[in-house]
Amino acid sequence: MTVQIKPRLKPADAMPGDYGLPFLGQTLSLFRDEELYYWQHFERYGPVFKTRVLGLNLAFLIGPDANRLVLMEQADHVSSNLGWGFLEPMFGRSLLLQDGEDHRASRRLMYPAFHGRAIASYFDTVQSLVQGFLQGWGARGTIPLTADFRKLTLIVASRLFLGSQTEVEVEQTSRWFTELMLGRLALLRLELPFTLHRRSQRAKRQLQAFLRQTIAQRQASGHLEVPRDVLGLLLAAVDEEGNRLSEAEILDQALLLLFAGHETTATLLSWTLFELGAHPEWRERLRAEQNRVVGNGPLELSHLKQLTELTNVLKEAERLYPPVYGIPRGVIKDIEYGGYLIPAGWYVDISPMLTHRLPELYADPDRFDPDRFAPPREEDKKHPGALVGFGSGPHGCLGFEFAQMEMKIVLSTLLRHYDWTVTPEYNTLRPVRQPSKIQTQLLAQVQPLNV
Repeated sequence: MTVQIKPRLKPADAMPGDYGLPFLGQTLSLFRDEELYYWQHFERYGPVFKTRVLGLNLAFLIGPDANRLVLMEQADHVSSNLGWGFLEPMFGRSLLLQDGEDHRASRRLMYPAFHGRAIASYFDTVQSLVQGFLQGWGARGTIPLTADFRKLTLIVASRLFLGSQTEVEVEQTSRWFTELMLGRLALLRLELPFTLHRRSQRAKRQLQAFLRQTIAQRQASGHLEVPRDVLGLLLAAVDEEGNRLSEAEILDQALLLLFAGHETTATLLSWTLFELGAHPEWRERLRAEQNRVVGNGPLELSHLKQLTELTNVLKEAERLYPPVYGIPRGVIKDIEYGGYLIPAGWYVDISPMLTHRLPELYADPDRFDPDRFAPPREEDKKHPGALVGFGSGPHGCLGFEFAQMEMKIVLSTLLRHYDWTVTPEYNTLRPVRQPSKIQTQLLAQVQPLNV
């Protein structure tokens, strides 16, 4: 007879940490300090700590094992809908806010719009929009990086995800979307006069009306059998049982895609240019690779997978500046981690940002070093939860392949035609501990290359 003895689990209340004020908890500190809150509490309490936010108990679980547990192994024990519920007024019951079979069904229907032939069909449109947008950068001299990249990626997303075709339509949907996103900052979620929430919801209704009109026009034309963009693919999507997305589902998914398809890409591009601005040796390595792969001809879709050093640079940007610094989930079935029992009703938050800077995973983790992803080092393969900037498991980023294509097109175009430096200077910021506060300060001094 064998007996397996397990150590007794401690209650989640016994975690190190501070619940803060009654009901409010540490809400104000978390919203004020953002990434710094994570860093300070991690350094004080270690990889497992607790707090309370607006009456909700929250456990922070830091490290690759926590990432694997929450995103993969016990993904059915936690709820993305509960974790991201504060975004529901903006995006409805879209993919990010779905769980279980609802999520799997929506993902199956949406998957073809972001893989294979669909991605290939977007390449020419994206490249044309990027080239047109970047054409005048050399004459401007100083570029506000984040603002410009948000404008560019919003144009691309509006054209491909909403079906906006004319310049006027793209500008209008971009303005509505910008107002919609202000709703993230609204603490008072009531549609009272002059409130952020009311402006946000009004913009949402305007976007929905535009989409309904676009959908009606396409259905009336009878040309749904040859989709030309993501909206068309969503309208044409049908699963093996003949199910389609309803109009309400398409509206919610399109708004979420517009957000995910521009915000994260713009942020990563900004920080990639910041790092490349401080490392001219890497700009030259990337240009040399582009000369080998592309030569003097135009960039083609088939070239992108051959740009392995560019791929590693983007991985390093994802590691240092992940698109989200925390991934929240609501606990719906008890989970065990770090010797603690975290009961249903609690919330957990894992942090790609902190995991990506752990020295046990990444050598000299604050240093920009894309070679860490090249053979034989391949530091991201030490653990399946080591690199999760775009998530992992059932809720892994559906548009990852599209984002990679868009970023490679942008960077290849810039490397071919421009050189740049970035302020604030690298040495004054390194290591960057609060990217969301700094990124709006990034300015690139751009000079045309003599080619």
